[in-house]
Amino acid sequence: MATSVNSSTSALSSLSAKTGMAGLVSGLDTDSLVESLTSTSRSKITQKQQSVQRLEWKQTAYRNVSKALKEFQSKYLDVLSATNFRSASLYNTVKASTASTKISVSATSAATTGSIEISNVTQLATSQTITGVSGASKTLTGGTAYDSSLLDGISGTTSKSFLLKMDGTVRTITLDQAFKNSVGTDGLEVALQNKITTAFGEKSAGVPVVDVSFSDGKIGFTSSGAQLTVSALNSDTATLTKLGFTDGQTDRLNTSKTLADLPLLKSTNAVDGEYKFSINGKNFSFKTTDTLSSVISKVNASDAGVTMSYSTITDKFSLTAKESGAGDNIVVKETAGTLMNAFGLAGTEDVDMDTVAGKNAILEVNGQSIVRTSNSIEVNGVKIQLLETTATNEKLTISMSENTTTLKDTIKSFVSDYNNMITMMNGLIKENADSDYAPLTDAQKEEMSEKEIETWETKAKVGLLQGDSVLKGITSKMQSMMYGSAVSGGITLFNIGISSAGYAENGKLKIDEEKLDTALKTKGSDIKELFTKETTGLANQLNSIIDGAAKTSGVKGSRGSLIELAGYESTLSNTENSITESITKTNKSITSLKTKLKTEETYYWNKFSALETAMQQLNTQSSMISSFGSSS
Repeated sequence: MATSVNSSTSALSSLSAKTGMAGLVSGLDTDSLVESLTSTSRSKITQKQQSVQRLEWKQTAYRNVSKALKEFQSKYLDVLSATNFRSASLYNTVKASTASTKISVSATSAATTGSIEISNVTQLATSQTITGVSGASKTLTGGTAYDSSLLDGISGTTSKSFLLKMDGTVRTITLDQAFKNSVGTDGLEVALQNKITTAFGEKSAGVPVVDVSFSDGKIGFTSSGAQLTVSALNSDTATLTKLGFTDGQTDRLNTSKTLADLPLLKSTNAVDGEYKFSINGKNFSFKTTDTLSSVISKVNASDAGVTMSYSTITDKFSLTAKESGAGDNIVVKETAGTLMNAFGLAGTEDVDMDTVAGKNAILEVNGQSIVRTSNSIEVNGVKIQLLETTATNEKLTISMSENTTTLKDTIKSFVSDYNNMITMMNGLIKENADSDYAPLTDAQKEEMSEKEIETWETKAKVGLLQGDSVLKGITSKMQSMMYGSAVSGGITLFNIGISSAGYAENGKLKIDEEKLDTALKTKGSDIKELFTKETTGLANQLNSIIDGAAKTSGVKGSRGSLIELAGYESTLSNTENSITESITKTNKSITSLKTKLKTEETYYWNKFSALETAMQQLNTQSSMISSFGSSS
C-alpha cells in the first residue's frame, strides 16, 4: 500500500484552472496533458504541504514532552506540592500526633521520637483591640425641621410617599388621608411611628423595629444594629425635603464615599485638605478626596501590624493587632486633622475608645510553666497550636514516632514517574522512521477509509524526532545529574538503594527497597541534603533542567529550549516559536506556488484551446475546398 500511494503522481494535486473545451476537435486528452506539463509545480506544492504536516506533528510531539516535564515538575518540584522534593519538610520522618482536640500538632525536621505533655493551659493568647465607644456616623435625622405643608394636597384620592430601607429590606411609606387625620389627632411622631411599625413590625409587643423621634422640629429614625436609608419614590424629592431629609441619606458610612462626603458624627478637621496620623510608628497621609475603602486597605496592607475594619451593624471602627500577646501593641497618633478621632480610634480621653488589652498564653510543658505571646509555639521540633484552655489536672499528650513509609512511597513514585519521563524521551529519540509513509495529500485521503488514514498517519508519525539533539541534551543532563551528589563527599542515590537499571534500559532507575529502608532510618539528614541542598541538591538541579527545557514564562528568547522550538498552548509561546514561524513561512510559499501553478495551467489551457480553434478552422476550410471540388 505504501508504494502505490507514494508513487501516485496523479494524486499529488488536482488541476486548479480548467478553462476551455478539452479535445473536442483534436481528440487529445487535454486534462492529462496539462496535468503532466505542470506536474513539477504541483509536486513542489505537495512537498511543501507534507513539510507543513511534518512540522505540525513534530510540534505536537515536542509539546507532549513539555507537558510531561511540566507535570513531573508540578508534582515533585513545585513549592505548592505536598510531594515537593525541594522542601525540607518532605523528609520529616518523625510524625507528631495527639488525641486531643484542644491542640493541633505537626513535626518539623528537628523533631525526634518521644512525647510531650501539655497541661494547665489557663489562658490563650489574644490580640489587643481598639474600638470606638459610640457610632461613628450621624444618626438618620432631618437636616431641617419638618414642614407642615407636607400634608397639603393629601386627600382621599391623593397621597405622598417615600422609601425607607433597613439593611436589604425596602418599604414604601405612604402618607395618605388616614395618616393626615392621625397627625391631626395624635401628632406627627405617633402618626409616623404607626406607619413605620406597620411597615417593619415589632421586635416584641410594644417595641418597634424602627423607632421614630421628633425633637426640635426634626424627625429621626433609628434601629439598633441595622442601617437605615431614606430615598425618594419615583424622583419625588419634594416629599423628603419637607420631611427634612435628603435623597439617599443614611445612618451608616459607605466605604466607597470620599472622606469629605462621609456623614461622620465628629468633625475631621482636615489640614490643607489632608489628614496625617501614625499607627505603631508607621506614617499615613490621606486627602479628603480619598475614599474610606482606600484608607482601610492602605492601613491593612502596611507593616503597621494592625487590621482596620468598619462594621455597618455597630457603626464602629476597630483596630486589631496582628501580633497577639500582652503589651501596648497599638499606638495611634494624629499629626494633622482628627480623622482617627472621628473614627473613634484616637483621643485624649479613655471614653473616646474602648481598648481591650492583648493577653499572653499561659501553660505548662512537661511540668514547666511557660508564657508565650502567641498560641503557636514550638517544643522539641514540634509545632503546637493552642486551641482551647484545659481543665484542672487535664494533660494533653503529644507522641512523636518514626514513620518512613510515607517518604519511601513518595520516593518510589518519584522514581517511577522519572522513569516514565525518560522512557518517553528516549523512545522518541531512538524510534526509526519509515520513509515509505509520508504525510497523505487530500487527494490520497479521498481514496482511503478513515481507519486506513489513521493507520497510515500513525506510521507516518513514527521517527519524527529520531536522533533529536534537543531531547538528547535534556536526557543527558538528567542522567548525569542523577548519579552525582549534592556536596563533595556526600551520599548519592546509589547509597540509598537507587541505581541505574542497566545500559539496555536507557537511563532508567531501579530501587533496592531493603537498602532504601535502611537509609531512610539511618541517613535521614543526608537524604534531605542530597535532594534539597541549595543549587547542588538533586531536586534543585532537576528543577533547573526542566526549567531550561519547558519554562513558558518570560519573553521570547528566555524560555525553555522546547518552548522556544515548539511553543506551548495557552501561552504567548503558542505562536512565538521556531516551528510556528517555519509553518507560517512555508504556507506563504505554498500560496505563492499555487498562484504560479494556476497561471501555468491557464497558459497551457490557452495553448490547447488555440490548437482546437486552429484545427476547427482548418477542418472548416478543408470541408469548403472539398465541397468546391465535388460541385465542379
